[in-house]
Amino acid sequence: MRETAQLSATLQKKPPGVIAPAATQLKRLNAESVTAIATSFLKRIGHKGGLKPKKVSLEEGIYTIEVEMNKFTAIIHVDAETQEITSYEIQPKGEENPMFSFSPKTVVLVLVVAAIVDVALHFAFKFLGL
Repeated sequence: MRETAQLSATLQKKPPGVIAPAATQLKRLNAESVTAIATSFLKRIGHKGGLKPKKVSLEEGIYTIEVEMNKFTAIIHVDAETQEITSYEIQPKGEENPMFSFSPKTVVLVLVVAAIVDVALHFAFKFLGL
């Protein structure tokens, strides 16, 4: 009986040096999974809303992900083998703002105010007889 217990224990043990390939190998990365890693990282460090992934590229085993945020652009580097973020950079957007930026809402508001002032002055001058 003792031999049977030792034999079953021996059969259940894995021989030394044999590694289960599925357990130790990391899942292979692709553009979608790398983008998910980058956006979840940005959320963890406090950039919650308005994340728009723009570009993913792979060069020499390093994925580079560009993500646009409201006022910034993030560039994140992820190692393809270890799946670790090796570096990141958050910088203001490179867009040049024009000296005067008019939104349609602002233009409509200015026109309405100008029309009200024109009508008010017209009746004020008429009342004064000018």
